[in-house]
Amino acid sequence: MDRSWMFVRDRFHNPDFTNGLKTFLDAAKQHLDHENKTRCPCVKCQNALLCLSLPEIRRHILVNGFEQHYTTWTEHGEDFVDVADDQMYEDFESDSDDDDDDNAVMLDMLNDVQGAISMETDDENDIYVNKYDYLFNEAQRELYPGCTKFSALSFIIKLMQIKIDGRWSNKSLKNLLKLLNDSYPKGASIPTSNYEAKNMLLELGLGYESIHACKYDYALFYGKENKKLDECPVCKEPRYKSCDGKRKKVPQKVLCYFPLKPRLRRLYMSRHTATEMKWHKKRRQNEEGFLRHPADSAEWKHFDQEYPDLAADYRNVRLGLATDGFNPFGNMSTSYSMWPVMLVPYNLPPWKCMKGVYSMMSLLIPGPRAPGKDIDVYLRPLIDELKELWDIGVETFDASVGRNFNLRACVLWTINDFPAYGNLSGWSTKGYKACPVCNEDVTSEGLRGKLCFMGARRNLPEDHEWRRSKYFNGLVEDRPPPRLFSGDDILRQLDRVYKARPGKHPDNPDLK
Repeated sequence: MDRSWMFVRDRFHNPDFTNGLKTFLDAAKQHLDHENKTRCPCVKCQNALLCLSLPEIRRHILVNGFEQHYTTWTEHGEDFVDVADDQMYEDFESDSDDDDDDNAVMLDMLNDVQGAISMETDDENDIYVNKYDYLFNEAQRELYPGCTKFSALSFIIKLMQIKIDGRWSNKSLKNLLKLLNDSYPKGASIPTSNYEAKNMLLELGLGYESIHACKYDYALFYGKENKKLDECPVCKEPRYKSCDGKRKKVPQKVLCYFPLKPRLRRLYMSRHTATEMKWHKKRRQNEEGFLRHPADSAEWKHFDQEYPDLAADYRNVRLGLATDGFNPFGNMSTSYSMWPVMLVPYNLPPWKCMKGVYSMMSLLIPGPRAPGKDIDVYLRPLIDELKELWDIGVETFDASVGRNFNLRACVLWTINDFPAYGNLSGWSTKGYKACPVCNEDVTSEGLRGKLCFMGARRNLPEDHEWRRSKYFNGLVEDRPPPRLFSGDDILRQLDRVYKARPGKHPDNPDLK
């Protein structure tokens, strides 16, 4: 059913919109409550619990327009099956290009956040209101007199995106901004420096924290105990590079940390993603024997049984953590490795949760050497924030219902190759006992100078024909599967592990 008329711009004079609005009001008339009221699907109300009369709803829709994704009138008598099955896929395919007007997209985004702020009641409300009033002004201010394509805010965002894609230096952007200011008409709203442009983006929550790190990966200059130190508390290496005292101090290493809570809140503060974050509960077809979404997995269901308090609110976020190293210079002969740490929200539909736009950069661990087993040192800010999200949560505005709720989060899985798995877990993925599943009950042997793990058939049923076949290695496999190690078994093994000294200092005996 084509309902594109719901989103035309000229709502007062377009005959398709007028006829369609009458059709909607007739349908809503059949589902009024005892006070002859029903929910309003306009952009601002978004079918919140507050009900209005039909004349009020008509006025709201004419002024504000329909909520963008409300093409199936589920709050006014329709079921999801009333619309063709491919409508859902049309929605997701058009997500990225349904609105080419950058200024309209910008205003929509700020309207989402402004709606959340208006519901806040804490002491910092005035600060947020002032900040977003400034952003609204920038989003509505013409780039130069007579310009309708760009606002001051949308132009800066586009320009910074080009800077990143083109790998421009700060100096080249500064020179370009100077040229634009000289060439554009007088009164153009173009920043004069890279610093001024970045400050505008920080108000959108696009910033990060710079945390100084030890040159040899022993510790971060982070937290109350280390933040103000001038040398590493472990190896005593200076925090800053040597300088003559006349220039600004330059740290030896800098960890870029992107706070997680603001971005999780933003997923619910935007009406475009708030509904999608509930897809795994509201719209997922739960059929036994089918794996269409991570929520169908045994691990997800087991987690819900183990922690029913977190599972009670399906809006709580399940995350996957991924990390790996890469060479930022694009030259394989250059010995340099940086490690991004990414987070993936699995509440989203399966065709969205792995999209780049929904992946969250959490940490950018600097090089030139890979962190290795010392990655735990760099994960500390993220772990601290995850612990807070697990124990306490964060107050978040849900734009789909127009109310605040306490958002919590947890990490269910990690996504990495085998070497990165060894770094994250602490398990040695090299040697005769490299298999983390088999643990001590591993079957490995050396063949021509290489280690091979020959016990894969042990996991087959005892009567499986491949167990009796000699085509694999010339032997019949009659051993039972590797035994499962409990949490207590793993803890007893950890008690036998000596405490290795972290870090990569040349004097570290564990590196020799």
